[in-house]
Amino acid sequence: MILDELLNQANQIRYARARAARGTNVRNLVIGAGVGAAIGIAAGILLAPRPGRETRQIIAERTKEKVKELEKTAVDLCEAGQEAIKAAKMNLEEANEDNKKKSHEQSVDEAVQQEQ
Repeated sequence: MILDELLNQANQIRYARARAARGTNVRNLVIGAGVGAAIGIAAGILLAPRPGRETRQIIAERTKEKVKELEKTAVDLCEAGQEAIKAAKMNLEEANEDNKKKSHEQSVDEAVQQEQ
């Protein structure tokens, strides 16, 4: 009985470690792919058959476009977060009111039972 429990715990620990190792491997793979893609893009831009001034101008334009996109995304995320907070607050207030009503009803019921 005790031996079975120990074996079960050992298997659970082994499974948890294997799962954690897989997650780390996947994360490292994704990070490596991202870094490799960034290096490839940078090398492609810098080694392109265009004059340096034109390449720098293209990089500056694309950077400005991406900054604008990121700013818009940040604003959208902030607005969505604020809406989610408002909705959660309303849900909590409604739940609080429901709990107050239920508590009051229970108090009234208990008072009526005590009078009888």
